Parts: sequence; structure tokens; C-alpha cells
Amino acid sequence: MARVVQVLGLAVCLVGVGGLVDHLGPRAWEGVLLLNRVPLLAGYEVFANASVAIVGAAVVVAAGRLRAAAREAEAGHAARPGGTDGGAGAEGVVDSSGTAGAAGARSAVRRTEEGVREMSPRASSAPGATVVSPSVGDRLLMWGLLPVVGGALGALLKPLSDWALSLPWFPFEGPMRLVTSIPDTPATIGGTVVGVIAGLVLAMIGEHEAGTVAVTDEEVTVTANGRTRTAPRERVSAVFKDGKRLVLLDPRGGELASGVVDLKPHRLAQAFRAHGYPWRGDGDPHAGDFRRWVPGLPELPAGAHALLAARAKALEKDQSSDAEDLREELSTLGVVVRDDRNRQYFRRVPDASEE
Repeated sequence: MARVVQVLGLAVCLVGVGGLVDHLGPRAWEGVLLLNRVPLLAGYEVFANASVAIVGAAVVVAAGRLRAAAREAEAGHAARPGGTDGGAGAEGVVDSSGTAGAAGARSAVRRTEEGVREMSPRASSAPGATVVSPSVGDRLLMWGLLPVVGGALGALLKPLSDWALSLPWFPFEGPMRLVTSIPDTPATIGGTVVGVIAGLVLAMIGEHEAGTVAVTDEEVTVTANGRTRTAPRERVSAVFKDGKRLVLLDPRGGELASGVVDLKPHRLAQAFRAHGYPWRGDGDPHAGDFRRWVPGLPELPAGAHALLAARAKALEKDQSSDAEDLREELSTLGVVVRDDRNRQYFRRVPDASEE
């Protein structure tokens, strides 16, 4: 089905590009000049064809993501122990939901050669890595539903604006009147294009923020928001979710690695337990040791107050990258931080001499 949608998207894109070529240059695309022959679009040919070309390209992108998810599901089924694919079995590449982490046998062989194999957490006796990433259902929701809903809302932008203007308390009267002043045809086409693109952007953001966690018998790799952190197995004493943040602690309670990942806790628990990691379903074992940070507390090491103050400003300005950098710097000083909105809580990691 996704292949059919992708082909249809290419056809729609071709119609738009052909219409643009016909309107702006030589008449070489007579077979696909559909929009230029619609009387309702007279005077809007360039706008309509450009919009259709953009929508077609967006459909191709979304369908490509859906096809990739479908291939993962099919390969994952073949790679389960006892599957019919002779090359899958022990060498299969499957993520923690039982779906494949690569599209097809060629990708599976390549990843196997690189020593990065994904498998079901239930197959804990097999070698390789268990990779937890967005499931097929999550990707179908992001790449299939969001663009459709965005396009539908965009197509209804002008009627919704008319309705909003009828409300005496609506605050954005100026922008709504601007929308209602656009002719019906350009408003519908343009709104649909903007909605589809907005849906695709949200899908890309969602997949990026979901993150990926790769677990092996030797180490854990957490990839979140463009950052990759690795923790060796022998130093991990506790693994848990703190809100959306995945946290790995060392035996002294220091933070080995962490990252905000939008992945279901039960999938993470399966992956870590499959490789013998101490997953804590009850959360942080040191949760009772955290204190609210205020400037001037004497028990913090030198330099920690300056870092916490800078981090407070970063949180207020929603500068998540800077806040994450400062979190890691505090960790090197033996200070573990957790956030409650823009409030910071901390705890000290005892030195070897204090234990």
C-alpha cells in the first residue's frame, strides 16, 4: 500500500511540475497538464501547480518512511528465532518490538559485519545489541497521520477563520481577516500545502526527539537530540526512567549517561533486562537525596553554583542544548541535577574518601 501511495505522490508531483513548465515555458508536457485546464484555477496556474508539486513531494517522503517501517516489520518477522529466513535467525537485525532495524537482507549483512546486531529483548541469549527506537506503529502515526491531519486542517483554514471572526472574544482578528481576504481556491490549496508540510515537520521532530538506545552485554549507547553517550556495562549499577529522561548510574551514584528519550518504559526494561542490566522500575534509588538549589548553599563544590546559575538562565530561555552541556559539567564535579520545570534539584555524589 505504501508503494502505491509513493507512486501516486510521484504522479501528483509530476502533474504540478508539468503544469509549471507549460505555464512558464515550452509546451512539452501535454500529457500531464491537468491543472492548467481547470477553469476554476484560471489565473492561479503557477500557484496551484507549485502547491501540487510540493504536496506530491511531501507524499513521496511520507510514503517512503512508511515503506521503511513496513520493511522493518517484515524483516523482523523473518528474523525471529524459528523464522523461515535462513539468513535471519541468529544473525537477524531486530529491534526491541520484534521489528527489523534495517531494510532487507543487505542492510542486515552490513550491520552484522559492523558488529551491531539488533534483536528481540526476549532473545537475550543471542549475541549482539538490542536497539530500542520508535516502533512501526509510532512511525505510522507520525509519518502517515500527521501530514493527513495537517492537510485537512489547512484546507479548512478559511472556513475556520470565518468562524473565529464570528466570536466576539477572539483576539487575533487581524490575521484572521487577512486569511478570509484570500480567494477561496488559493486559500484551500495553500492551506493544504502548508498543513501537509507542517505535519511532516512535526513527524521529523517527533522521530528526532524519540531517540535511540542500543544495549549490548558490554555497553549502552544513548542517542538523544543529536547527542550520543556511551556507558560500559561494568560501571552501571542502576538504570531507570526519570520522567522522559533515561538515566544510568555508577556504583557511587554518579550519572554515567542520560538523555531525554520518548520511548516506552516497558520496551526499555525488556532491552536492559535481556542483557542483565539492573533496571529499576521504581525509579531513582537516590530520589530522596535531592534538594532544591538556591544560590550560596555551602555543601556544593567550587564552581557548581556558577554552573547551576548559568543553567537556570538556560532553562528559562528554553536553551536545552546549553542546559544539557552544563548538566554534564556538573556531573564531572560530582553533582547530579534533576529538573522540575525550571526548578533545579541537586544531590552530591560522595567522594571515595567519604564512603
